Amino acid sequence: MSDNQQKPRSGGKTIKLVLLILVVLLIPLVMDQVEVDRDNVKMVGRIAAGITGLLFFYGVFKKMLRVMAFVVLALIGLVYLVAEGHVKAPRVSQWFATKSTAKTPK
Repeated sequence: MSDNQQKPRSGGKTIKLVLLILVVLLIPLVMDQVEVDRDNVKMVGRIAAGITGLLFFYGVFKKMLRVMAFVVLALIGLVYLVAEGHVKAPRVSQWFATKSTAKTPK
């Protein structure tokens, strides 16, 4: 009888959790890109790393983040290092500026 019952799927919940983690992690990166005060970026980066750490443990305990666990941990570490200033993220505005100057004919 139990063979006929299907396990509930958590695919949609996993995608929502990963998207929520990505949105929280993007906040300090965007602040770094628009050159907000360095101390504010550090504080927001620490808070974002803490929130995503909690979301990560929630996903692991609910068995939603089986495959993506290492990717999420790497993203948390990368955002923390960028927010603290140990790793310099490339500036998107400079990248677009070099692309636009390369396309203009001389």
